[in-house]
Amino acid sequence: MEKPLVLVSHAPPDEIRDALAKHIGDEASVRFLPDLSGPERDTALRSARAVITYHPIRDLGIDAIALLDNCQLIQCLTAGIDYLPLSEIPPHIPVAYNAGAYAEPMSEHVVAMALAASKRLTVEHNNMRAGDFNQFLPTKKIRGATCGVLGFGETGREVARLMRDLGMRIEALNRSGTTDEEVDFIGKLDDLDRVMAAADVLVITLALTRNTDRLIRSEHLDRLKPDAVLVNVARGEIVDEDDLYRHLIENPSFTACLEAWWIEPVRHGKFETKHSFLDLPNVIASPHNSAMTDGALVVAAKRGAENVLRMLRGEGARFLAGDDVRML
Repeated sequence: MEKPLVLVSHAPPDEIRDALAKHIGDEASVRFLPDLSGPERDTALRSARAVITYHPIRDLGIDAIALLDNCQLIQCLTAGIDYLPLSEIPPHIPVAYNAGAYAEPMSEHVVAMALAASKRLTVEHNNMRAGDFNQFLPTKKIRGATCGVLGFGETGREVARLMRDLGMRIEALNRSGTTDEEVDFIGKLDDLDRVMAAADVLVITLALTRNTDRLIRSEHLDRLKPDAVLVNVARGEIVDEDDLYRHLIENPSFTACLEAWWIEPVRHGKFETKHSFLDLPNVIASPHNSAMTDGALVVAAKRGAENVLRMLRGEGARFLAGDDVRML
């Protein structure tokens, strides 16, 4: 019996190429589209049962996508796919995002930002440069404080595990309002006000959807404690940019740790902000690089490949994009 074909849309580095082939093993044939040309390429497109890709429109093109007669899954290797024009994918082909592919490095980044903000590391570094030595100025205590997690998927749960190890209480929101994880409270987005008010550290790991676009606005930010720390490793658009800047100006004890931005090079071709966030002392910034640790891309490739295998085995692929994530 002929093995099903898994087609990889791009030419990854050798370590990722090897990881994909090894993980899929004997359950399917793996071919890489840039290695093919002419009739062989068209035949592969028509026969592929699954496509692994970073960006199906860019990597394949509309004409090639139209040839995917036998395709039962497009597996994206990115954790978020809100920037993809999914309306250009034939409706009979499910598209899966790679949820939690980078959960471990991202959760470490969250903890680093939250601790740096809570312990005023960047603020006091700048104060010392100016000659101030604030030895007796209190900082935020983490043990016994509350970490609110908006979005309790793979990454949110990994954040909670690390924060719990630091002695924090966990209040979290997800779609179902249920979880098997050890938490002090679990709710749905209807409980947003409660979690915002309780959080000493608020972590955003939500996917950007029609329901979460500009979810956090002034009325929600005003519910935060005056010295709360907000950490956004999801998408900038989940927080209203104007309202966040205004809240930072009006509440100097509040800190925003921004890893995700409203306009970024990968999604928009440039980095740009409407306001001078980087000039504020109560902002800690990073260039959306929380996932970029050694070996992280290999791990993500393996997790994407595992979801493809679930589909091929008849177990059903996970993390399929619904109508709410079809942003473009």
